[in-house]
Amino acid sequence: MPDRPAAAPAATPTSRPPRSPFLAQLDDPARALDARPRPAPCVLLLSRACDTDLDPVRNLLAGAGIRTARLNAEELAATSLTIAPEGRTVRLNGRELTPTVTWIRHFTPTALDPAGYGQAEYDAAGTPRGAFLRDSWQAAAAQLAAISGTAVRPDRPGVLCQLDLARRYGVAAPRAVLTTDPHLVRDEFDGPRVVVKAAGHHFVEPVPGRLHGIFPTVLDRADLAGGPRPGPPVIVQEYVEHEAELRVYFVGGQLHAFEVTKTAPADPWTAPDRLGVRALPSPPPEVAAATRTLAAAMSLRYGAFDFLLSAGTPVFLEVNPDGDWRWAERRTRTTPVTVAVAAMLAALHRAAL
Repeated sequence: MPDRPAAAPAATPTSRPPRSPFLAQLDDPARALDARPRPAPCVLLLSRACDTDLDPVRNLLAGAGIRTARLNAEELAATSLTIAPEGRTVRLNGRELTPTVTWIRHFTPTALDPAGYGQAEYDAAGTPRGAFLRDSWQAAAAQLAAISGTAVRPDRPGVLCQLDLARRYGVAAPRAVLTTDPHLVRDEFDGPRVVVKAAGHHFVEPVPGRLHGIFPTVLDRADLAGGPRPGPPVIVQEYVEHEAELRVYFVGGQLHAFEVTKTAPADPWTAPDRLGVRALPSPPPEVAAATRTLAAAMSLRYGAFDFLLSAGTPVFLEVNPDGDWRWAERRTRTTPVTVAVAAMLAALHRAAL
């Protein structure tokens, strides 16, 4: 008999050909690239549109390759803002940002005109909804500072607290009281003259964009007249005879000083042409020591300090943590504070990165 045909060998699973090394790259997660837009690190500046001190600072930062973004109080009605605290990111008018430094200067929601929203419920600053709008933007500014790598904020003690702090650290300061009845405190001062000034800010803004100044006034002590009823709280301070007045800018540890000559305390605002300004190579050693001591005590990164020199002794008046500087630089044709501010922000930016 013929032999039966041999049985076919059992089928064995076929092995897959080896992957191409070229295509294998697609399976390597280490070679994956994230092409999604990433928030840009930037310095965030909150102020007013009229704050021209920040313009040259932004130019210097741009020259150093550092992005900046600015939020002006007058322009809030046209501002789109989203804050994501988990990733510390901000979407500002369509820009995805990661604030490394947030500096809050003259950012005051009183500059916000509710009518700019174009909605009936926000059409008047005196309405509850208008007040809510401004309060909400004040809270938003605080949140922007909170999620930033570093915040430079205008927090400061009141004038009386500043003067008390100076005395506790051994820095001379004038006697001052806060009162609603200036005529009742005439006998608390020895000299013939006193200075009366606002207990808070030197400007009020009853209507958005219309600032009204309440500037310090030098009066004879006998002229502290009383009224039929108590008035607003004001500071009454002894007048200190002096040979010089100094404005010292503390900027991230650097000091830049100017000697200021004026005929009245309000001259920087009401009579700038009468103002005399002289740049100093450095502040006197006693003034420098007092400035550094008080800046450290108040945890300030920036501050504009006012001192009087009385018989060679520095007398501290107050510090403004958002004080302007370009007025002094323009009169002296110098830019030391602008350069120092840009350097401070650049250093804080790089440290946050």
